[in-house]
Amino acid sequence: MKTLVLHSLETSAAKKLALELRGEIEVRKSHFRIHTKKDFDIENFRFSNNFDLNIFDNNFDYQNIKLMVSDMDSTLITVETIDEVAKEVGLKDEISLITEAAMKGHLDFTESFNKRLSILKGVSNSSFESVYNKKVEFSPGAKKLINYFKSNQIRTAVVSGGLRFFAEKLQSQLGIDNCRANNVEIINQSITGNVIGNVIDAKEKAKYIDELCDQYKLKNDQVIAIGDGANDIEMMKVAGLSVAYHAKPILKQYCDIQINYGSLASLIDFFEYA
Repeated sequence: MKTLVLHSLETSAAKKLALELRGEIEVRKSHFRIHTKKDFDIENFRFSNNFDLNIFDNNFDYQNIKLMVSDMDSTLITVETIDEVAKEVGLKDEISLITEAAMKGHLDFTESFNKRLSILKGVSNSSFESVYNKKVEFSPGAKKLINYFKSNQIRTAVVSGGLRFFAEKLQSQLGIDNCRANNVEIINQSITGNVIGNVIDAKEKAKYIDELCDQYKLKNDQVIAIGDGANDIEMMKVAGLSVAYHAKPILKQYCDIQINYGSLASLIDFFEYA
């Protein structure tokens, strides 16, 4: 028996899918589940529908998830913060091309980060505060998802290949338990172009999940990881449940769940009790 999750309450869509799959419809609070014995390729259904569809894995214990680890830029928030800092100081074009190439996996992340940082050398860190106040917006459903996890005793963490200034602000505003991001050197209120410690690349993100599991005495299959770009691939591989949120094609092939249309709150559909 397979279960298809339709992250919508559009009755006509559920009926159409149930007909095609010769399946039974189950109505939940904010979504439909279709139970079927028929084999199907979910990619075909995703291709021909403009709403989110996922497989509910009946062999996976969703209630055993105890830690959420999420990327920051274009995942918990709608922007790429380094690009916004660059925009603020008139260096947008140079930097956003490098960001895009790294997100798609066309450029080594550490190399891309160092390149972007060297372009920002000499820029005042007052631009960070300005960008946070004027440009940073939570992704739809981010607050609701974090609050849901917190109220269900699921710990939360943000890990970012971006700047620690933004990750810490976000951590405090959303009440996230843990945070890790790039610590860039600031001298006399100016970016020097140097990173303190390791650049948070894909391997560092995966390592962070292992560290948090050690800290909280958890197994990797108790972790849900959420991201959108190539720099999130390694953490998707080590997490029990992996989510591609409005993601680059390269990431989608490594993920159990895809949210391509809806908000982050769609993930609650997997944890909702009957």
